[in-house]
Amino acid sequence: MDPSKKPHKRQSQAEEIANATTHGIGLVLSVVGWIGITVLSGMAGDGWDLAASAVFGGSLVFLYGVSTLYHSARQPRTKWILRVLDHVAIFLLIAGTYTPFTVVLLRRGWGWTLLALVWGLAIAGLLFKLFSRHRFHPAATCLYLVMGWMGVLFADPVSAALPTGALSLIAAGGLAYTVGVIFYGWHSLRYSHAIWHVFVLVGSICHFIAVVVYVLP
Repeated sequence: MDPSKKPHKRQSQAEEIANATTHGIGLVLSVVGWIGITVLSGMAGDGWDLAASAVFGGSLVFLYGVSTLYHSARQPRTKWILRVLDHVAIFLLIAGTYTPFTVVLLRRGWGWTLLALVWGLAIAGLLFKLFSRHRFHPAATCLYLVMGWMGVLFADPVSAALPTGALSLIAAGGLAYTVGVIFYGWHSLRYSHAIWHVFVLVGSICHFIAVVVYVLP
C-alpha cells in the first residue's frame, strides 16, 4: 500500500486554511527574527553567538516553512512527504532551541553534555520518523516531550547560569508547547490543530525573547 494513501485524520478546507495561516504568520516572524538575531550576533563579532543564532533561527524557519507548505498542499503524495518533514522539523526545533542556551551561557559547564544529549535524541528521532513514516506516532510525541523537558535534569547548572527572567520565559514556552499537545491530540474538536499551532507560536515567541534578551550580547 502506498504510505501516502494511509488514512489519517482528515481536516476540512477551512481547518487547513487556518492551519496554514497560523504557521504562515510564524514563518514570516521567524524569517524576520532569524535575520535580526544573525545581524546582532554578527555585529558583536562572537562566532559562538553567530553559530547559535543561525541554528536556532534556522530551525524556526524550517519548522514554520515546512508546516505551512504541508497544510497548503493538496496532492496526496506531496502532502505525505511534507507531513514526514513536518514531524522531523519538531525534533530539529527542540534541539535548535537548546543550542543558544547551551553554547553561549552553559559552554563552560554542562552545556556540551546537554547539547550532545539533545542533538543525539533529535537525530535518532529524525531517523525514526524518516524510516517509520507515521507508525508509532504516540512514541514520537512522547520523545518530543522528553526532549523538551530534559533540561530539568540539569536544573542546578542551568539555574546557576541563567537569569530568573530567562528561566521564566523558557518555562513559559515549554508549558505552551506542552499544553498545546492536548489540542494536538484532540481530534474531535474542530480547529484543534490550528489551536495547537497558536500554542506553538506562543512557545516559540517566549523562547525567542529569552534568546534575544538574555543570551545575545
